[in-house]
Amino acid sequence: MPHQHPVIIERHEIGALRSLRLLAPEIAIAAQPGQYVLAACKPPTSYDPMLRRAIFVAGANPHAGTIDLLVQPDDRGNAWLCEQLVGVRLDLLGPQGRPFKLDPRTRNLLLAGTGTALPALLFLAQRAAAKGIAGVLFAAAADSAYLPPAFLLPPEFEYQSSADGPASLMDMLAVPSIGHSLFNTPIAWADQICFALSEDLLASTAAAVRNGRMRWERGFAFVVVDGRMPCGIGICQSCLITTHKGLRTRCKDGPVFDLRELAS
Repeated sequence: MPHQHPVIIERHEIGALRSLRLLAPEIAIAAQPGQYVLAACKPPTSYDPMLRRAIFVAGANPHAGTIDLLVQPDDRGNAWLCEQLVGVRLDLLGPQGRPFKLDPRTRNLLLAGTGTALPALLFLAQRAAAKGIAGVLFAAAADSAYLPPAFLLPPEFEYQSSADGPASLMDMLAVPSIGHSLFNTPIAWADQICFALSEDLLASTAAAVRNGRMRWERGFAFVVVDGRMPCGIGICQSCLITTHKGLRTRCKDGPVFDLRELAS
């Protein structure tokens, strides 16, 4: 597990979120959309909080040697990270986990997500646009202050958001395109879909995909599953998730899974 000490070179407040750009050449070269870094969210001389926080990479520029993190202060560890200023050197492990897989045939990509894994979709949009892929991102939150702004997306991607709660994501996915039939929903239009979700939304999302497609093949819908991943190597067993192949760890076997493997 690579141990890095990148320095913060840019910091911006975006609503309730904090955007941090780090000079981290090794991570920038290795990181793929859907992966995360494990951050020590405490001063170097402290042991509190002891557990590292999993922060999804929101972007990477291998040529400049930089990575972007978009941090939500949802607990005291992440709140500490949000308060760090330009020039501070962080303690990171990573990148970790299995990333998204884009099908070479994909030309229309649908991204939809909510929560602290949502930055992974911003990174994916960046990499997809570089391959000539266009698409749309649907994002939902309980408060607009926790929604990423549109300028973080490449111009090849449209952006629609809702501040009516995470569950409103399902309503956005079910709305047909203007002037088209009920069968021409975003799910039917997409060549591939990538989600960022918490476990409690997996069942309803799988149902939406199943109802929106005549045929749902493996490799069509992937999901990065949000949640705590303290160790990053699967040894603590605190991030277990049920799949068709039995229990798997989000941190090591994921955090990206084929949604069919999780659908009941």
